[in-house]
Amino acid sequence: MSAFAASFRQEAARILRTPLDLFLLTLFPLVMLAAMAAMMWGGTLSNLPVVIVDQDGGPLARAITRNIDATPYLEVVAQTPQRAEALAMVRREQAVAFMVIPKGVGTRGATDPPVTVFYEAVFLSTGSVASTYLRLVTTATLLAQAPRDLGVAGASVAGRTLPTIQITLLGNPTLSLEWFLGMLIGPSILHLVIAISCIGSLGLLLRDKSFGAYVRDTPAPVTALSGRLAVHVLAGITWGVAWLLWMTLARGYRVEGSVALVVIGLVLLFIATAAIGLLFIAVTREVGTSFSGAVIVAGSALAYSGATLPLSGGLWYAQDWSKVLPLTHYILLQMDQLIGVTARADLTPMIALLLYPLIGGVVGMVLIVRSKRPV
Repeated sequence: MSAFAASFRQEAARILRTPLDLFLLTLFPLVMLAAMAAMMWGGTLSNLPVVIVDQDGGPLARAITRNIDATPYLEVVAQTPQRAEALAMVRREQAVAFMVIPKGVGTRGATDPPVTVFYEAVFLSTGSVASTYLRLVTTATLLAQAPRDLGVAGASVAGRTLPTIQITLLGNPTLSLEWFLGMLIGPSILHLVIAISCIGSLGLLLRDKSFGAYVRDTPAPVTALSGRLAVHVLAGITWGVAWLLWMTLARGYRVEGSVALVVIGLVLLFIATAAIGLLFIAVTREVGTSFSGAVIVAGSALAYSGATLPLSGGLWYAQDWSKVLPLTHYILLQMDQLIGVTARADLTPMIALLLYPLIGGVVGMVLIVRSKRPV
């Protein structure tokens, strides 16, 4: 039996007889992913509470309000002529947005802009979605009313063809937060879990802050270490694929590009994760410090990936730190495949993910193999 296979079997057996490690690689990911799936069940935002500030009271204003309440994405929870009352409801979190319909809306006598939308930016996702649908519904109502009510220099515009705009959403046509966030948070959780499990496993090999005893007693330490880490990499890949199958087969979402390429990305991500854990423990020779490093790298990875908040206008530090993190490159590959980008375009993130084992992993192995005495 090769050193790789022997080490793989020994590590798998150790995990099976160690309740904490077994929990970390089995029940813990299951509980975390199940909790996340439950929180995001339903996915698409609907019936977002909004308030209408109707300062006109005319038939057009009433038509706008009816159409807003008719859309499945919004629910008119209150109508008031007072802007202060609507603002108070938003601040009490009874509504995520409110819209002011000014007196004379849709006519030349309007004293204010046709509509003014205010939304809660603290809850940016719900507020921005609500404001978008408020704007779309109001615009559609005004356009439908225009041929009857509006004129240019006294001449009727009836009979004129109004331009139309068709918007097609790529990758997430239902604006589902379950699909968007699920494909981000799932790999992020597993990224952190596998980093922690790899460090914990390698930490068991330390004696007086040195790998010297392990290196002396192991005929092929590099191969054996690779086999040991492969158990954790395989666990991460298994959970990652299971989550992908849940999102696609069970929940019905669709990957427009290559599912196989997403799986390859998962393989590269968890190999990179193991390499980072190996490097941390090889450099610090301390499990606690390595755990802290893993939390800094893997725990903050989603925030700095640029997937939820753009980094293009951020500080150079944030942009450079984002490029250092393996999750950034995986998410780029994954999101490309969700919208059907060609495989050639994702060669760059794949190469970037390969650099972690080729550089970080190799450096970590060298430091461990050369370890002969305590530091």
